[in-house]
Amino acid sequence: MIAALTTLAASAIILSKDAQRALVEASQTGDAQALTELIQSNSRLAHKVAKRYANGSISFEDLLSVCTEAIIYAAGKYDLTSDASFTTYARLWMVAKCRVYVQANAGLLHCGSRTAKTLWAQLAKTRAVIGDNATPAQIAEHLGLDADDVAVTMAAMTDRGASMDKPLNDEGLTVATFIADDADGQDVTMDRARFSQAIQQQVADFIDTLPQRDAAIFQARILADYHGVDKAPADSFGVTKQRVGQIERKLTQRFQSFLTNRVASEVLVEALKTN
Repeated sequence: MIAALTTLAASAIILSKDAQRALVEASQTGDAQALTELIQSNSRLAHKVAKRYANGSISFEDLLSVCTEAIIYAAGKYDLTSDASFTTYARLWMVAKCRVYVQANAGLLHCGSRTAKTLWAQLAKTRAVIGDNATPAQIAEHLGLDADDVAVTMAAMTDRGASMDKPLNDEGLTVATFIADDADGQDVTMDRARFSQAIQQQVADFIDTLPQRDAAIFQARILADYHGVDKAPADSFGVTKQRVGQIERKLTQRFQSFLTNRVASEVLVEALKTN
């Protein structure tokens, strides 16, 4: 499969926005050839995104498959009435799915702090007492530790470490790249800006679909609550408080459905978490 994807990328022809939109429309009706052409047109971008997230424990080949799946998923979700290009939309899905894949498959070491501290302080002395060839189980028994924790921790103590600043791939990504930092990188900032703009546009579009009173309740009650500002009193809309509560619940459900249909829900959820 990877060889086929690489061949597609090598012969890829970058299509125009309108041409890709036509392929998306055809693919959504079940045209497999149109979907193949859509994947081919975006395969170079898939290679670029996959290469960016590949590292010592996450292979480029796996991430390329993830990016290809993201193209297929994006093709099914893309709103044909949207002004955004399909390539921009598909890239958001590639990035989102790569990040999820890296997070789910990163090989992190988990062991009790007591085990690690005890071994660092007592391992040399323990070996001097019970022998240099003592097994992890024997060391654990001597020190009163869990045998499995000792085996895992000793393996990490004797393994070669990697500098946080040492590049892990051709793109220059380091260990620190995959660990959250208080200061976000430029790419994260740009993605957040795109997500934020997408949300703002969808909110404005949703409000345009509402009657005047419902729009006022949505903005002065639901959005105010989300932004952490004082909500307008429920009795200020010309109906009972109970009725306002009913309208709020319906508007919330309608807005969730609206987002799911207009913009992929996972992308927006991620945006809401990071803004």
